[in-house]
Amino acid sequence: MRDDTTYFYARAETELELAQRATHPEAVRAHYIIANHYLDRCYGGGEAAVADGDASGGDGDAAGESSDGPAPRD
Repeated sequence: MRDDTTYFYARAETELELAQRATHPEAVRAHYIIANHYLDRCYGGGEAAVADGDASGGDGDAAGESSDGPAPRD
């Protein structure tokens, strides 16, 4: 693994832990969105995935989420 990939993966794990500890629904959602962005960086999503998510209007679906929570990762 490259150093960048290791860093992004560790940050994603931290965000997932924070999401599990958060009590406010919007905080949980924010941590899952950030974790998804870090995982995209690890597994090839890169800048294009971030740009697509930002262009969606922030409804959460572009980050792999629905109103029920995060989508499962492959």
